[in-house]
Amino acid sequence: MRQKKFYINWWRILIIIVLVSGVFFRFANLEQKPYWGDESLTSHRIAGYTSKEVREVLSQSKIFTVEEVQKYQLPAPEQDLMNLMKKGLRSPLYHLMGRSWMELLSDRVTTPRGVSALMSLLALPCIYLLCWELFESPLVGWMAVSLMAISPLQIIYAQEAREYSMWTVTVLLSCWALLREYSMWTVTVLLSCWALLRAIRVNKTFNWIVYAATLTLTLYTHLFSIIVAMGHGIYLVTEKLTQQKLQLGKKIIPRLLVFTMGFLLFGFGRIASGKGLPSPPCWTGWNRKHCGMSSHTPFPSLAQTWILNLSRVFIDFNDSFSYKNLWFYLPILILVVYSLYFLYRHTQKQVWLFIYTLTGTLGLFLAIPDVILGGQGSTPVRYLIPCYLGIQIAIAYLLATKISSLSQKIWQQKFWQITVLALITSGLLSGAVYTQTDTWWNKYAEYYHSEVAKVVNQTDHALVIAPWFNLITLSHVLASDVVMQDIRSEQKVNFIDKDFNNVFIYKSQKLLDYFLGNYPDYKLKDSYDWKRQTTPVNTTQTKLWHLIKTPTA
Repeated sequence: MRQKKFYINWWRILIIIVLVSGVFFRFANLEQKPYWGDESLTSHRIAGYTSKEVREVLSQSKIFTVEEVQKYQLPAPEQDLMNLMKKGLRSPLYHLMGRSWMELLSDRVTTPRGVSALMSLLALPCIYLLCWELFESPLVGWMAVSLMAISPLQIIYAQEAREYSMWTVTVLLSCWALLREYSMWTVTVLLSCWALLRAIRVNKTFNWIVYAATLTLTLYTHLFSIIVAMGHGIYLVTEKLTQQKLQLGKKIIPRLLVFTMGFLLFGFGRIASGKGLPSPPCWTGWNRKHCGMSSHTPFPSLAQTWILNLSRVFIDFNDSFSYKNLWFYLPILILVVYSLYFLYRHTQKQVWLFIYTLTGTLGLFLAIPDVILGGQGSTPVRYLIPCYLGIQIAIAYLLATKISSLSQKIWQQKFWQITVLALITSGLLSGAVYTQTDTWWNKYAEYYHSEVAKVVNQTDHALVIAPWFNLITLSHVLASDVVMQDIRSEQKVNFIDKDFNNVFIYKSQKLLDYFLGNYPDYKLKDSYDWKRQTTPVNTTQTKLWHLIKTPTA
């Protein structure tokens, strides 16, 4: 009895350590990582500007200070919430919340990252509620909470000014509301799943209304929520056809009407704002031909990226995939496959079918056209967050069942206890490394902006010439005395004078050649070339040239 009490207390202490660490990792050094392209899009949309408006200003043939560039990432008084909605935002729920947060508390451009961190914390109770609806087991719920609290993937996107933390919450809660009848992307995913399960378990009209509301929130958080919702529809039809023997009129059709209502509310909002549904991104297989992209991504590269992204849910030390460390990913792959098999063998159909549709619908939607048409829609890990939520829940059920089973041999229990500790340790170590590092793989083209800043900021009277979009991202790492200008044609470089002893050209070899040919007073001092393969299908490269003005005779 005393040993059992010690065992329970030990696990409670471990859970507390994990939760405290998860909170710390989400808020530690929130401003340290470079602001990358998508975050800059978020900032100027929250401020009330479209990309076209910002481009027209920054592309002018004039010099901008860091403060002047960042002006277009702060709330504009003339752009209220209604005007913001008319801009046709892809993720209006997150942008409106970020705008309100900046107006009420802080107008710092990094404030949206704080919103994401808070949304990520909301995902923890949401996944517990969802696990309770699925398994009615506190242990499974706490296991899922622990895995999510220190998941490197969740921590990374908790510190990014994008909608993925909110997406998680709303999806989980909508799933919970749906399942409740029958028995804010990370945030919105969890929210919608929770609402779905709740509506299924407790068959009342109110619960279906809650589900419709959470589904609408999910759709307003991320475009790919449409595919997640389709998974809900597949689950509703498949599960009910089995149980009710094709009693469509009494059971399925009313549910599908509520399901459709969520889509109608979403569509009405898009029409009211004067915008239709946005097209899929160009790098997905679905829209590749329309965008004029003809290169084909090899399947081995796709498969390697899928494995790498899957491992980043549990362990991430900012490494890129290579054949040399293939065995490093194998245990995680085996654990995922076995957890899905174990779920199928030991739970009722409505449980494993729900997890399978949550995990597989969006994944297959993106992966199949990539395999056939050669796109890369399934390679950005952030697009597959709902899939990884299902995998985390399956693994949580497996581990909770194994460590609490009395029918297992002692060595089997020890094995699964060690597995739990290994996953928790890998998450804690990953979080510790992440919070102390200047940059991370998810910054993509802006991965080396910290290195650029170290070079530029140590010089005096520096001018940085770069495309207008890079000016926005660079403004977060450059010193306040650095000035910048966009360069879209060589003819715009007509302002160089004696005040600029140091000129930095960012990425453009064509501009460098023009500059050296037309400004003989400037000589090339140093060139920098940083290159890194972040995934098997993505390589980031940053070039920087440092020119100095030589004294005239």
